[in-house]
Amino acid sequence: MGCLSGIVNFVLYVVNIVFLIVGILLIVLGSIMLADINRFDGYGVVESTNTIPICITVLGALIFVVSFFGCYGLFRQSACMTGAYTSMIFVLFILQLVLTCWVFVNKTAFLKDMGNLVTTLWNNNDYDAFGVLEVTFGCCGNTGYGNYGSQTVPGTCCGYSSRQAACPSSIYLAKPGCNGEFVDFWYDNMDIIRWSGLGIVIFELLVFLFAGALTNCMRRENAGRQVSA
Repeated sequence: MGCLSGIVNFVLYVVNIVFLIVGILLIVLGSIMLADINRFDGYGVVESTNTIPICITVLGALIFVVSFFGCYGLFRQSACMTGAYTSMIFVLFILQLVLTCWVFVNKTAFLKDMGNLVTTLWNNNDYDAFGVLEVTFGCCGNTGYGNYGSQTVPGTCCGYSSRQAACPSSIYLAKPGCNGEFVDFWYDNMDIIRWSGLGIVIFELLVFLFAGALTNCMRRENAGRQVSA
C-alpha cells in the first residue's frame, strides 16, 4: 500500500473510532430524552413526541455498528469488507440527511407538543409531576406563580422537595413559568441536535468519499498481485 493510501487508511481508522464514540453519545442522548418524556407517560401527547428521541437512539446504534464494521475491515485490509463499509456509510449518510431535515422541519411542532404537555399536566391537577418540573427547572406554575391564584404557593416553587414547605414571596415572585422553561429546555436541545446532525452529515460525506477511494486502491493492488502471480 502506498504512502497516501496508508495515510487515508489511518485517518479513516481514527474517524471510525470517533464515530463509535458519536454513536454511543447519540444512544445516550436519545435514551435521556425518552426517559424525560416518558416520565409523563399517560398523557396522549407523549406518543407524538417519542419519534425524535427514538430516531436519535436508532441512528446512534446504526452509527456504532457501521463504525465497528469499518474498523474491523480497515484492520483486516479487506477490499470486500471496506467496500461493504463504504456502501453502509452511504446508506447511513442518506438516513442521517433525512433525519436532520426532518428535525429542522418539525422543530416547531415538537416544541408546541412540549408546551401542550406541561399545560395538560397543569389542567389535570397532576401536582406530583408538576412539582418535579418546578424543582428541576426552577419555575413556578404553568405560566407563572399567578396560576395558583388564591392557593398557597407550594414549596416546590422555591426548590424544596416538599410542596407543603413554606415558600416566601421574595423567591417565587422571580420564578418564570414552567411552560416556557420546559419549552426553552427542548429548544436548546433541538438546536444541538440539528446542528450536530448537520455536521455529522458533512463528515459522513467526506468519509464516504475517502472510503470509496481507499476501496478502489485496495482492489487495484489485489488485481496487480493476481496478475504478477
